[in-house]
Amino acid sequence: MKAAKLKRAICSVTGWFSLNMLLFALLMGFHFSSLVQPRPAWWPDAFAVATNIVAGGLVSFFFYWLVVYVPEQRKRHVIKNSLRKMYRKIKQDILYQVIIASQKGGRHDLQADTETIDRLMTVEGFKAAFDGGRESDEGFYAFANQMSDDTPEFREILLNLELLAKQVEFVLHNYTMDDNHPFDFFKRLEVMLLALRRSSPGYDESKPLCRFVYEMFSGFNSIEGYRGYDVIAKMIADI
Repeated sequence: MKAAKLKRAICSVTGWFSLNMLLFALLMGFHFSSLVQPRPAWWPDAFAVATNIVAGGLVSFFFYWLVVYVPEQRKRHVIKNSLRKMYRKIKQDILYQVIIASQKGGRHDLQADTETIDRLMTVEGFKAAFDGGRESDEGFYAFANQMSDDTPEFREILLNLELLAKQVEFVLHNYTMDDNHPFDFFKRLEVMLLALRRSSPGYDESKPLCRFVYEMFSGFNSIEGYRGYDVIAKMIADI
């Protein structure tokens, strides 16, 4: 792992720039130190050639930095910031539908106001509000039971998941990721969202949809358990 990271660093533009700067500093240091020492006869020609090569490398770096790197970083920032905002907006819209469906399912302790939505947008708040419960009108059951029918909330959640899939697709095609891990994560997420788009109402048919919604808001994973954070939001922040 360390060898791979070192190789990437050496091959990167920044690595080459650092190498050029080091060579330039060594050349200048040796050249000016030779003022007080005898210089080899071949040194003036060698110094001129080496200086031209190193200077060319530095000019190339600054040209790349201005023409390629800065616009690419600006583009990455815009795409990442847009995805972060869109994900939060989509998540809020889904949460609103979850609350309305839960109310229809018999829960009277939830309100679709700004304060409640802000609280439930955190994994701790959502887990506290929807974890547990044994009756059909308690916990997450009140919401999940409403997904057995073709309700407006069911259709709105599917629409929002389709919008999220389009956002992920755009990022995969337009955002350069430096690591395979986030790319693989977002590709799996895209495939999952496309599969959920074909969800149909029903007790068994809606289970994948309900499971995804619960995991997205609660930070729950069937393998790791409760992770304490929204993994999608974390991956967006990490790209």
